[in-house]
Amino acid sequence: MYSSDAEAAADGLKVIQSTGQPIAFKGGDVRFVDVNGDKIINSSDRQVIGDPNPDFFGSVSTSLTRQRFTLDAFFTFTKGNDIYNYTRRQLESVSNFNNQTTAVLNRWKTNGQVTSIPRAVYGDPVGNSSFSDRWIEDGSYFRLRSATLSYNLPIQTNFLRYSVLYVTGNNLFTLTKYLGFDPEMSGTISPLGQGVDITLEPQYRSVQVGVRFGL
Repeated sequence: MYSSDAEAAADGLKVIQSTGQPIAFKGGDVRFVDVNGDKIINSSDRQVIGDPNPDFFGSVSTSLTRQRFTLDAFFTFTKGNDIYNYTRRQLESVSNFNNQTTAVLNRWKTNGQVTSIPRAVYGDPVGNSSFSDRWIEDGSYFRLRSATLSYNLPIQTNFLRYSVLYVTGNNLFTLTKYLGFDPEMSGTISPLGQGVDITLEPQYRSVQVGVRFGL
């Protein structure tokens, strides 16, 4: 982010509007990489950024038993995958009248201010909210997918071999740096939609209690 007009002017970057009018970057605008060195930020400066495929992924299960109690737990994890947070792009664009997150309260407002949120400009003339690594986040996570605590009741009859009281929790907690609701989501089942968070409903947390009987 350019912290001042002077800093932006030193780079001398511009964008060309559809009308052909050049618009220079100012303080509070996002820093883009001028790949081809022509001082114009456009499609010629695009690069491949992000990778939805994790470096590795897996799961861990464990079962602990003490006397009549048993604890079963199942964890899943990924490491090294990226997510395009389209949701945050819409809610932190500061370019229209749509609702925004509280993060935009820290937007750039004056020369010398250092922040990660650009200035608010209606219409976004220089493309601060354009697709960029600003919206690419680490999607690595470690999740307790399910856990069950059971108690083997001391009840046996001619017709009842066993009876178990249990409580099961699903999606109890997730450790992640991802800022969205759920790091384990994709826009579509297509390979082109993997790693894209388009504000789908996140996985829910649930707890159930029950009794199992063996006849």
